[in-house]
Amino acid sequence: MIVANWKMHFDYKKALEVGCAIKSKLSDAKAEIAVCAPFVYLKDLSECFKNSNIKLGAQNLYFEDEGAYTGEVSAMMLKSVGCQIVIVGHSERRQLFGEDDNMINKKIKSAIKHNITPILCVGESLSQRQNNETFTIIENQLAKDLLDIKETVIIAYEPIWAIGSGKVANSEQIFEVHEFIKKFIDTKVLYGGSVNAQNAGELSKIQNVDGFLVGGASLDAQKFYEIALNFEKEKGVS
Repeated sequence: MIVANWKMHFDYKKALEVGCAIKSKLSDAKAEIAVCAPFVYLKDLSECFKNSNIKLGAQNLYFEDEGAYTGEVSAMMLKSVGCQIVIVGHSERRQLFGEDDNMINKKIKSAIKHNITPILCVGESLSQRQNNETFTIIENQLAKDLLDIKETVIIAYEPIWAIGSGKVANSEQIFEVHEFIKKFIDTKVLYGGSVNAQNAGELSKIQNVDGFLVGGASLDAQKFYEIALNFEKEKGVS
């Protein structure tokens, strides 16, 4: 599974241009493909992705269906414009907007209620890794974020120190963390953190990497296509 996280990028014209280019290149991809776009582009991207295998995703949601929550967007609203997946608990949401595990848990439950598949992001900071706290941090995130949840949730391991930094966790680090996550929950585990067209092939060779959550490289349709192609080649996806 290859998931694009566009974050807060593109104006309307560019979003549709890149989205439709991704559809053109990857509509027949063997791997699962998803694009998580800013809220304001979701409806038109839903039209763009019609008659293709590309899934439409959002980058966030609020846990209530509706009400006096100025500026928020609910799972009910996302579902109504065709969203199939949603990113929850990204480190940027945790750090910049103060989202805690209790809120993330509620968001996951709301997504599941409306038949939207959540992608839960977990990961450690550089200081936490240096202090050998990686597994403690991730276990704590998983336990709290998935409390009382039995339904399918995809996990994305994103070491915070690797996001947008050009640094990539090494194969052993990724394997160990993915193995740890899979012992906690039997599900797909994606890797995110400076994934690009150049390193996607090597990263795909890691046995327990089930796909990627791609940031910066997903803003270029050709680069995103090459990542998906390299993943399919190494995994023998058919």
